[in-house]
Amino acid sequence: MGSRLKRGLIWALYTGAMLVVFALLTFPYEQLQTRVLAELSRTSGWTIGAEKWALAWPFGLEWQGVNLSSPGSPSVKVDRVKLALVPSSLLQRHPSVMARVESGEGPEEGRGYLTGRGTLQGWSRPILDRLTGTAERFDLGKLGLPGMKRGLLKGDFDQHLNGSGEGQWQVEFTDLQLESVPVGPAVVPLIRFASLKGRAQCREKLCRIESFTGTGPDGTLSGSGTLGPRQPAVQSELALAVTVTISPEFAQRAATNGMPFASPGLSLTVNLRGPVSNLQLAL
Repeated sequence: MGSRLKRGLIWALYTGAMLVVFALLTFPYEQLQTRVLAELSRTSGWTIGAEKWALAWPFGLEWQGVNLSSPGSPSVKVDRVKLALVPSSLLQRHPSVMARVESGEGPEEGRGYLTGRGTLQGWSRPILDRLTGTAERFDLGKLGLPGMKRGLLKGDFDQHLNGSGEGQWQVEFTDLQLESVPVGPAVVPLIRFASLKGRAQCREKLCRIESFTGTGPDGTLSGSGTLGPRQPAVQSELALAVTVTISPEFAQRAATNGMPFASPGLSLTVNLRGPVSNLQLAL
């Protein structure tokens, strides 16, 4: 009896191993990863491409050199993106996927990252129903955004994408540095903030930015506004008013760049309005 059981276990292990080998060798992973990128492009509104891809064992895919582009807006570059099914959700009515976006090279524990878990409405309707996640040491300066030299992002979010649209967002930027920008004959010099924090509450498909504050060597800022989520995501409508009070150090640098009207203690209000993909700025 013992030898029969042993032979049965051996055959079971052999069969399982052959199934795994067969799946790895014959499953159309190339078509799958192409389909995944196409679906992400459709729902986000960005055209998403990658330099190369690979399997992320056991139920995932990994892309490197990811590029996101949209007409009328600058392209964004991401070092690495991983996407995988959550094994424990395979037998549930609402499957889940995990995503990890990384910036920087070197050991994984030293890279900045943004992770998210998406819960789908069902196997027959692979539509995101809820999204939760965190960010840690994610350097926005590595994304290639114009005007963004550096900014380490930390935060967490929990957002229902259907029904009530309830959600909570908290973000914090440290060591934020914005590149100098020409404005007519003058140049707005490099702007630095040691810390910038924001919090938003979402309900009935509208997110209210309840607090938005920052401090640093170049001054202080505060602001509030709203964000109306849309599909695709790049069409989400932002209305944000920010009041900036500049420091003596910034005023001195601004004067040397052709902005003598920027005096210490001066408060400027900056309004950002429009879809996320094409924001309009006004003073």
